[in-house]
Amino acid sequence: MGLEPVAAGGRGGVVEPRLSRRQFLAAGAAGAVFLSLVNLRLAALASPPDGTAPQAAEGYEYRSWEDLYRQKWKWDRVVRCTHLRANCFSACAWDVFVRDGLVWREEQRGSYGRSHAAVPDFSPRGCQKGACYSALSYSASRLKYPLKRLGPRGSGRFKRITWEEALREVAEAIVDVCADEKRGPECIIYDHGTSNLDVGPASLGEMWLFSLLGATFLDSYAGVGDLAIGAVQTWGMFNVEGTSDDWFNSDYIVVWMGNPSYTRIPDLHFMLEARYRGAKLVVVAPDYNATATRADLWVNPKVGTDPALALALAQVIVSEGLYDAAYVKEQTDLPLLVRLDNGRFLRQSDLEKGGKEDVFYLWDRARQGLEPSPGSKGLGKGRLGLDGLDPALEGRFTVVGASGDKLEVSTVFSLLEAHLARYTPEEAAKITGVGPGLIRQMAREMARAPAAMIFASWGACKYYHSDLMQRALILLMALTGNQGRPGGGMRLAAWYGMSGGDRWATGIEPAWWQRLLLKFVSLGARELEEIYTEVSKKELVFSPSLLWLYLHGGLASVLDGEAGHDGALRRPFRRYVEEALEKGWMPVYPSPPKAPEIFIFTGANPLRRWPAPQVVERELWRRLRLIVDVNFRMCTSGLKADLLLPAAGYYEKRGIKYLQSYLPYVVVGDRAVEPLFESKGEWEIFGLLAKAIQEQALARGVDGYTDALGKKRSLASIFDRWSDHGKHPPEDDTGVLDRLLRDSEVTRGASWSKAAKEGMVPIKSTGSFGPTCATASDFKEGETVVPSRWFVEGKQPWPTLTGRQQFYIDHPWFLELGEALPTHKELPRSGGDYPLRLTGGHTRWSIHAIWRDDAYMLKLQRGEPVAYAAAADCAARGIKDGDRARIYNDVGSFEVQVKVSPAVQPGQVIVYHAWEPYQFRNWQGNQEPVACPWKPLHLVGDYGQLHYRFYYAAPVMAPRGAAVEMEKAAV
Repeated sequence: MGLEPVAAGGRGGVVEPRLSRRQFLAAGAAGAVFLSLVNLRLAALASPPDGTAPQAAEGYEYRSWEDLYRQKWKWDRVVRCTHLRANCFSACAWDVFVRDGLVWREEQRGSYGRSHAAVPDFSPRGCQKGACYSALSYSASRLKYPLKRLGPRGSGRFKRITWEEALREVAEAIVDVCADEKRGPECIIYDHGTSNLDVGPASLGEMWLFSLLGATFLDSYAGVGDLAIGAVQTWGMFNVEGTSDDWFNSDYIVVWMGNPSYTRIPDLHFMLEARYRGAKLVVVAPDYNATATRADLWVNPKVGTDPALALALAQVIVSEGLYDAAYVKEQTDLPLLVRLDNGRFLRQSDLEKGGKEDVFYLWDRARQGLEPSPGSKGLGKGRLGLDGLDPALEGRFTVVGASGDKLEVSTVFSLLEAHLARYTPEEAAKITGVGPGLIRQMAREMARAPAAMIFASWGACKYYHSDLMQRALILLMALTGNQGRPGGGMRLAAWYGMSGGDRWATGIEPAWWQRLLLKFVSLGARELEEIYTEVSKKELVFSPSLLWLYLHGGLASVLDGEAGHDGALRRPFRRYVEEALEKGWMPVYPSPPKAPEIFIFTGANPLRRWPAPQVVERELWRRLRLIVDVNFRMCTSGLKADLLLPAAGYYEKRGIKYLQSYLPYVVVGDRAVEPLFESKGEWEIFGLLAKAIQEQALARGVDGYTDALGKKRSLASIFDRWSDHGKHPPEDDTGVLDRLLRDSEVTRGASWSKAAKEGMVPIKSTGSFGPTCATASDFKEGETVVPSRWFVEGKQPWPTLTGRQQFYIDHPWFLELGEALPTHKELPRSGGDYPLRLTGGHTRWSIHAIWRDDAYMLKLQRGEPVAYAAAADCAARGIKDGDRARIYNDVGSFEVQVKVSPAVQPGQVIVYHAWEPYQFRNWQGNQEPVACPWKPLHLVGDYGQLHYRFYYAAPVMAPRGAAVEMEKAAV
C-alpha cells in the first residue's frame, strides 16, 4: 500500500501526503492508526509550494508515527455524532472529525450545562469505548456485504449476494408464513435484545414493520435480566430515576450490587463530588470492585445474601425507632390491616356483603375505628393524603365481618416487626458474614442522613432472588422517608417518554394514541398503567423471552430437572408454569403446537446472551426455517445464521440516542460519512424489506390474513402503511426525525436541522409516563430531576393494588412460598451441587459484545476471556495466575484464563460478561453452565400490579450465582 500526495491546503501551502479511501479501508482493522512503518517512510516525500513534483524534504528528518499523529489534527469537517443503538445509556455527544470521506477520530463534546449553580455540570461525557469507535467501525469484524450461508449452520461458509436477492428471500419466507393459516405471522420471531431501545428511525422503522406484520416480539427487559421485578412488586413500576446530578444532593450514597466506575463512567463524578460536600459513599458488594476503591465504606456480604443484610438494617431502624413514621403512614402499606386467620389484607368484601376486593383498611387512632385506606384502588383516583386520619402502625384489633363473625387483624407494620426479629445483626452476621457492629453503624448512618439514596440499577436484577433484595432495599428507603426526596430513594434508571415514537415502535393506531395523549393531563400513574395493560392484551404480540425459550427453545429440559431445581418450591416447577398458562397470565406466541419458523434479530446476539445457549441451539436452531441477522458486525449468532444483512455503523446514520434520564438533554447523532461498503441504515433496510414483501404479495395474489390477536392484516399494502403512503420513504429518514423532535413533549418544537447542528436538545419535559418511563416527576428548569415526586409531593396513589408502596403481597402463591413480606432465601444450587458461585458484572472494556474483539480494548486487559478467582480457591486447586481452567457444572462448561485476585471473595468466580463464545476454546462461552432458573412468582398475573404488560412483569433472567467447580485445564 502506498501513499498518494494530494493537495490538502495544509500549512504554508505544502502538499500533504494523504491516504485515499480505498487505501485506508485496505489497511483492515488497523486502519490509519497502525500503518506499517515501512509504508510510512514513503511520506518523507513532500511537494514544494510551487506544485512541482515531490522531492525529498531537505533538512527534514521524517519521524514516522509523529507525523501521522499530526495528520489527525487536520480535517475537512466536524459532525455531531453519538453511538446510536449501542446498548449504552449514557447518551454522550461526540464531535466526529471527517477527512477524505473517512472518520479520522472523535472527541467528547463539552457543551452540557448544569441544572443550577449549586450542582456540578454534566461535562465531560464519554468513555474509552466511544473514543475508539472510529477504529472499530473499520475493523476486521465489520459486516460489509449481504451474505448467504453455504453448508450447514455454523460452518462459517458464506457467499456474497445482492441486497435484492437477500430481501427477496426474506420477503418470500415472510409471505409464505403469513399466508398459511396453520402457521401465521406469530411464527415470525423478532428479537431486538437491548440494542435498539433508542428512539430514532433505525429502531422505530424495524419495530413498525414487525408490528404491521403481527409478528412476535420477544420481550427483552426480563429476558436480558434488566427487569427490577421487586420494584414492580412494590411500586407497580420499575424504571425509576432522575438526573444523575441529583446524586450530588445526597448525604449518604449506597452503591448496592453495582459498579458505576465501569457502567456509569460519565455520571460517576456526581457521586464522587458529593463527598466534597460531606456525603458518605458506601459500596455493598462481595468483591472489592473498582467503585469500592473510591468508597468511604466497603461492605462485603457473601454472594446472594444481600436480602438478609438489607433486612438486618431495617431491623435496626425499626427496633431503635429511627424510621419516619409520618412518611410510612402516608406512603406505604405498613399501616394496612391483615387478617390473622388467612394472611390476607382486610378488604371491604370481608366487612360487607357485595363489598369490593380492592378497598383496604387501616385503624384510625383518632376515631378508634376502621377507615378505608386512602389510595385503595377500589376508591377510584383519590389521593394519598391522610386528611386528618392517624393510622396506627402497631396493634392487634378485632373487627366484625360481613357474616357477623369476629376477625382478628393486625397491621402490616406489626407483622413486619415480628418478621424482622429473625434478622437481628447477630443473626444476619451468620448469614452474610458482615459483622453486627458494622450493620448497626450502617443502619444508623442511613437513617440519620438528611438524604440517603441506594444506587442499584440492573446489577441487582440478575440473581434468582433479586426481587427479595429489591423489595428489602426499597423498604429501607421507605422507612427512612427518602423515596421521592432530592438526593434520596432507590435508583433503578429510567427514560424520558418520547411519545410520537410509540406509534412506529408498537404499531398502535394514531387514533388510539391520540386518545391516550388527551388523557395524560388528567390521569395518574395507576390509570395510565391500566391503559398500558389494555394495550398489551389487545394490541401487541409480545412474548416473555424466558417463558418463550422454556416452551420453544428447549430450556424445559434444563429447568424441569435437578440442574435448575429450587428446593424451596412446594410443587414441581412445571406445575407453576402450567397453571400460569392455563389462567392466561402470560402470553406466549406462537402458542404450541404452532412453532417458530423465522427468527430475525437486529443488533442482538442471542447465542451469547441466552442461558445454556448450547441447549437452545440444539433444540430451537435446527427447527427454524430461516435465521436472519441484521448487524454492523459479525457476532457468534450471525456466524450461525442463514442470512447476514450489513447495517450502517454509528457514524454512518442519523438518529436519536436513548432518552436516558441521567441528563436533561436529548442527544442526537448526524451522519458523518456514507454507510461503508454495502451497508445500509436500519430505516432503509426495513423500508426496503416492507417494499419487497408488498411486491411479493401482489405478485402472488396474497393479501389479507389474521394475526394471533384476531386483527386483520394486509400484505399487499404493508409498505404503503410503513411509509405513511410515501411521506417517509426508506431513502430519507430526516422527515421522521423532524417529526419526532417537533411532536414529542420532551423536545417540543425542536427541529432536526438545529438538533443535528448542536448534537443535543435541552429537554422541555420528562415526557409521557410508561413502561420504561417511570420517573413520575415533572421537569422544572433550574432544578435536578427527582424521581417519585408525583406520589410523595403530589399525593398521587402509586400504581399498585393498595395505591401505596406495597411491602405485603397477599397473593396465594406468595403466601405459599413464604414471600408475602420481603425475606431472605438461599440461592438455589442451579447447575448442581458444586462449591463455587459463578458471578459477573458489566465489563469496563465493552458495551456488551460490541467492543469485545477490539484491539484497543483487548490491549487494556489480558486480551482474551478471563475469570477472576480468590487466591485460596486457586491454591486449593493448583491453579496459578495465568493458568487456564475449566469451569463446569451439570449443565455445561468452558475454559478460560484465570487471574488470581485478592479482590475476589473466596467461593466466588467472576467472569465479566459479553465475551463472544467464539473467543473461547471450541466456542463454548461462559453462559454454557448457566441454567438460569427463574422464579415461578414472576408468572403471577392476576393481582393488582402483578400482571403482564409489555416490557415488564415477566420471568427475569438470573445468570449470576450458578453453582460451579473449577479445575486446571488440560494443555
